[in-house]
Amino acid sequence: MIDTETLSRLKAMRLSGMAEYFENLAAATGADRPTGPEMVKMAVDWEYERRRNSKLHRLRRHAALAQPDADIGDIKVMPGRSVDTELIARLAVGSYLVKRQDLILQGPTGAGKTYVACALGNKACQQYRTVLYLPAGELFDRITIAERTGEKKRCLDALVKVELLIIDDWFLTTPSRQQVQQLHILIDRRHKTASTI
Repeated sequence: MIDTETLSRLKAMRLSGMAEYFENLAAATGADRPTGPEMVKMAVDWEYERRRNSKLHRLRRHAALAQPDADIGDIKVMPGRSVDTELIARLAVGSYLVKRQDLILQGPTGAGKTYVACALGNKACQQYRTVLYLPAGELFDRITIAERTGEKKRCLDALVKVELLIIDDWFLTTPSRQQVQQLHILIDRRHKTASTI
């Protein structure tokens, strides 16, 4: 089987998924152990899946969703709620992200706007897209602090680069003129380059 030096080299080359596969294989007993090309294919598949799972975990952590477990399939359609299930299903596919379209979710407090936005954010992460969730107040604070420290361009560039920016709790208070201007600049820079909810 594979010796410890080879396992160490796999790990040094950042192929820890392959190393893990071969370690598990060495511990396994039985006659149905793969050989030759089949073993290599399975090791590559193991590494590929490990990397995809690692990337998904990283994307979800970076997204900082308010409701990280929100799921499109769990959106409840109840009488009195005007939820278009066909529209939700179409949005789940992510074509609005490909077309770089923006979405506006509106409804009264407690209607589930945050949940739907986070569910769409999770779905975008599953499609290996970058997502960032920010309440509007936190967004304005970030930009204001960046202005004061001379980092406004870098801050805006980072916000523009995100494939899906979710801005929640819009205008729970009346925004200042400066905040309206900041929001306008951000939305204008993201227009047709990335999606915003």
